Amino acid sequence: MTALSAAPGDVLAVWTGNSWPAQLIRLGALIAGKPTPASHVIGITHQDTKGRWIGLQGQPGGVGLVDCTPFLSDSRTRSNHAQPRGNDHGQLLTLLASAARTIGVQYDWVGIAEDGLLDLHITSLAGEINKLYSWPASNDVVPGDVVCSSMWAALYDLGEVGWAHPDLGTERVCQPCDWWLWNDQRRWA
Repeated sequence: MTALSAAPGDVLAVWTGNSWPAQLIRLGALIAGKPTPASHVIGITHQDTKGRWIGLQGQPGGVGLVDCTPFLSDSRTRSNHAQPRGNDHGQLLTLLASAARTIGVQYDWVGIAEDGLLDLHITSLAGEINKLYSWPASNDVVPGDVVCSSMWAALYDLGEVGWAHPDLGTERVCQPCDWWLWNDQRRWA
């Protein structure tokens, strides 16, 4: 298969295998009636000296770098490649600078619990869980805790960027399946 086109600012919704966390993420999407190919989201930031596309991902150890190469050749990956290039009026630099500030941001375990409850349609308990953590962070710029998909929704939502993204207004509950559907259906167009 030919690799997908890639550039800084692209958000990839990807399949990460059959680990139990990936299966739980896809099961939640299935229960919620959403598409199930994606269990993770990565935002592309740059190419390294070897020409590999590198991205940032939210993960249990904190936000960190990842090689996007294997995902760009996977037929299950969906990208919004055309979106950032069609809408960039200087926002890409702001997006990438803000993304760099997320390196090391801790994982949003409360958000994971809330996502699961919402997928199970237990909205009252999800609202109570949300009270444990107020999102975004007090500086109202970069969230204090993130999961992979909410991080990129929040970065796209920043006032200086303002790009369309899934779950506009509810970035914290944006899941990989939401980015996959957004990208697959080219909803930014």
